[in-house]
Amino acid sequence: MAIDGSIHLEGRINAHRRLLVELVSVMAAVPAARAALLAMARDNETVFDHEEDPGVEPDAAFAAQQIADDEIRAILKAAMARLETRT
Repeated sequence: MAIDGSIHLEGRINAHRRLLVELVSVMAAVPAARAALLAMARDNETVFDHEEDPGVEPDAAFAAQQIADDEIRAILKAAMARLETRT
């Protein structure tokens, strides 16, 4: 049975995410690294204060950056939760 290309890609992305969550949770056990990771979770990569006003409907670049910011926060949140279950 052939696996559809998008399903194959989704499976690989999910594997990378699981691995990344585990690695970040291990890193977060180091106090200095944890502080940096928590700061990263608070920060946005998207622009602030209308530096580049996307208008009423943001273009694809703004949407993609927001998706990336959301995913970073989700990975960091999952990693911190995993760390908490270990301690």
